[in-house]
Amino acid sequence: MRAMEPGGWLSGPVEGDYVETVEGLFLTVKGLHHPQGLVIAYLRYVPDSGGKRRRGEVRYRRVYDLDETDEYLRVNHPLYLNEVEGKGLSLQSVPVDRISRMYVPRERLAAILESPRTEVESIVARFASAISREGGVPLGDMGVSGSVLVDLATSTSDVDLIVYGRDSGRRVYEAVRALREREGCVRPYDGPSMRSVAVNRWGDTGLSLEDLSSLESRKVLHGLVDGRDYFIRLVREPDTSEEGEVSRPLGTVVLRGTVVGADDSIYTPCSYEVEGCSFKGGGPDVDVDRLVSFRGKFTEQAVEGDVVEARGTLEEVVSGGLTYHRVMLGRRGDYLFPVGLVDR
Repeated sequence: MRAMEPGGWLSGPVEGDYVETVEGLFLTVKGLHHPQGLVIAYLRYVPDSGGKRRRGEVRYRRVYDLDETDEYLRVNHPLYLNEVEGKGLSLQSVPVDRISRMYVPRERLAAILESPRTEVESIVARFASAISREGGVPLGDMGVSGSVLVDLATSTSDVDLIVYGRDSGRRVYEAVRALREREGCVRPYDGPSMRSVAVNRWGDTGLSLEDLSSLESRKVLHGLVDGRDYFIRLVREPDTSEEGEVSRPLGTVVLRGTVVGADDSIYTPCSYEVEGCSFKGGGPDVDVDRLVSFRGKFTEQAVEGDVVEARGTLEEVVSGGLTYHRVMLGRRGDYLFPVGLVDR
């Protein structure tokens, strides 16, 4: 579906791409590995005469909540909910013969850099260029996703950047951190903006939003640029061992454990190595090795040495002939926090 590129691993649908279906639905691609004949992608925009976004003569409504979008597809487009072999789950996914167009973040960013047409596109161009200069990251390793990618941005749309490759991702992370430390246009959330983010991300957990606001303000991968929200996803090269991975969900759990590795906590998917985990309220007699999520809100949630509490789906995973257990985070009500925040 996409020509082979010099890096090789960007030859097919990857995290941050969008697909448009023959019905005019827009879905964002998740992950780097996809089943034969399917692209795993989550619904983001649907045609709606009352929608606030417009492309040509068609109005669109943005949708986000996973349970809400599952239900919308179940009722209106069940072809896009499919049992995925090796996952034991029905996932939002698009058969390749139902894709009318692919949207590629790097191509869109290149066009914007050449000739930005709107205020948000001008901000995208300035922000990407500043990061590139600060971190020595080629602009070709970066792209723009979200509403700007699919030409559904409004006057208040976010700036959604995506960066490809572990090394470039790390350099972008440090570059943005440096830009935020200066008195300039890039800064952390504060005040009302900080609380709004905490409500949107964690309002369904029942935990203290004041404490969560403090945690969100420290995150480098989101904040404000020229007074506008920015979000950055760092996508690693694929791990070939994951291609034949088989997983099986075992139910929802709440557990506590110690983070012993957080090197991949800034990437999408993010991952935390944990040990000494125990289940609250009881659970199966298994050891959990890691916490994983494809959702951006779970990045930068903990550092090595933190004792954390998490709620998510326990999975048994077979990969490379080895069996281990992980907790997948991302459904409504799932969370991951240092216990100091949970216990207050």
